[in-house]
Amino acid sequence: MLHFAMVHRAQFTPTRHGNPMTTLALITDTHVRPHYDDGQRAFPSDATHNDRNRLAASLVTEMCPDVILHLGDVVHPIPTLPSHGDALAIAAELYGDLGAPLVVVAGNHDVGDKRASINAPTLAASARAAFEAQWGPTWRSLDVDDAHLVVVDGGLLGLDTPEADAQRTWLDADLAAAAGRRIFVFTHYPPFLCEPDEPEHYDNLAPEPRRWLLERLVTHGVEALFSGHVHRFFYNRYEGVDLYTIPSVAFVRPEYAALRGVPPVDIENGRDDRPHLGLARLTLDETGHRLEVWRPHTDAGGPWAPPRPLGTWVRRRLGRRAEVPYGDLDALTRKVARDDAAMLAVLDLGLSRIRIPLDDLAEPDVAERVAWLARYGVRVTAFSGGPPTPAQRALAEQHTLEAWEVVVRPADVQALGPLLSDWDGPPLTIGRIGRPYRPDGSAPSYFSHFPRQGFHPADPALDELVRAAGSAIAGVAFRIGAEAPVAEQATAAAARAEALGVRALMHVELPFGTEAVRQTDPTPVTERVLAADTAAHAHTDAAVFLDLLYDKDRGYWCRDGLLDGADRPRPAYVALKASSAG
Repeated sequence: MLHFAMVHRAQFTPTRHGNPMTTLALITDTHVRPHYDDGQRAFPSDATHNDRNRLAASLVTEMCPDVILHLGDVVHPIPTLPSHGDALAIAAELYGDLGAPLVVVAGNHDVGDKRASINAPTLAASARAAFEAQWGPTWRSLDVDDAHLVVVDGGLLGLDTPEADAQRTWLDADLAAAAGRRIFVFTHYPPFLCEPDEPEHYDNLAPEPRRWLLERLVTHGVEALFSGHVHRFFYNRYEGVDLYTIPSVAFVRPEYAALRGVPPVDIENGRDDRPHLGLARLTLDETGHRLEVWRPHTDAGGPWAPPRPLGTWVRRRLGRRAEVPYGDLDALTRKVARDDAAMLAVLDLGLSRIRIPLDDLAEPDVAERVAWLARYGVRVTAFSGGPPTPAQRALAEQHTLEAWEVVVRPADVQALGPLLSDWDGPPLTIGRIGRPYRPDGSAPSYFSHFPRQGFHPADPALDELVRAAGSAIAGVAFRIGAEAPVAEQATAAAARAEALGVRALMHVELPFGTEAVRQTDPTPVTERVLAADTAAHAHTDAAVFLDLLYDKDRGYWCRDGLLDGADRPRPAYVALKASSAG
């Protein structure tokens, strides 16, 4: 089958003439099934896959793409099953005419698995022939505007066959010929999930073909690679190349429920975890590329909200790693992945600020994700406790921060002034932590070891602190307590900051219950979230943050946030996203 080395580049005419933006629709792992039960339906939701594909097809049409890229596993029955052909015919009907050219990547359910294993058939010539007859060559390239799109058959990369040799020869020549263009690569298998030197498992390439492919991505200046197979969104970056995996349209690989801190209750052991289903719109323009993940099976599905000035505390570590225990599809090895759901939530809501611990930025996983969010206009406030140390200053200076919030105890406030009087480091925002300041001087009736963060607008300690510290202080962090009206307190904080000649950071607490009783009423949470968004738009010189993004579902002072622990949007999330649409 050496004729594949002769695959040519096709020039597609953009559908929106004169628009400098190119739009690609990305779908993957659609797992279309025959209309009848072919013995492959173990879960109730398996019967819904085709309906989910119809919805995905309608959303692809809504995107008005120049090209549609399907990243593989078009059908569920593997090529050796009699129902494979029937499912293929249904898929051709579903995705055959969506108003834009369709390019399909070969997945393991389409042509066989990447290598011999104890639980999957390997690549089959007959399956590849059926795939080519329906969808075209398993490797090829095409040009769309100034972008060069390269489709790679990942299952061939590790093989020693004439066909695999032909693809390798072709890919080297094709990438070299595309010099000077923006190059994007599409394949089914991710090169790796967490680390470029991780062991091989079901969800990555073997070390040698992985190294071979990554070398070529870097050498030829590839801008990004997109893959599927894992049925969940993941982000990686390798020597300047962005690596994305796109979520499935049909179902979630249930073993990845291990990435969450809550059990997969009532969602088929994690398989029908619908907030993690989706498809993506990729837009390319002169500033770079933008990947937008749509999650149609939530009440807040559809395109991302427009940017808004509101921010949020992100209590979960960005890119937090979790081990997927051995078993199921990887019976003989463990694998590690990162949880990137929080990043998608921030972008889906259009939030423009996040607040994280300064120490997090020492972790490459976090720094990588902060840099990615920055491309979407998301700014970072990093906080640390106590007077700043030389090590903290060195870390802060390595990153572009909107603010460095130094949080001190009330007893340290006066001592901090002289310390900062000759400060020549980055401008600081000062916050306080401890028992809440009360303008009437009264003490709380109940003692708690759990402090609250931020100044009260009426706190007299601010005047002396700002005078003593001079230009070292660029801002003051205010707490808008859960018991305080947002609009009134935000106005008071903005006025106090203006009088002090500094910028205001406002931390809006979501409603509490008690130390022992969780607050779960969605109405006050939704009202307060929308009030915070209104305050952020009203005080654009300030930075307004929600505390918190995810539910606090264990420990003390538990309360609902915008998302539950399984990434399902709460009513406040839905209302906030909808508010930008109006």
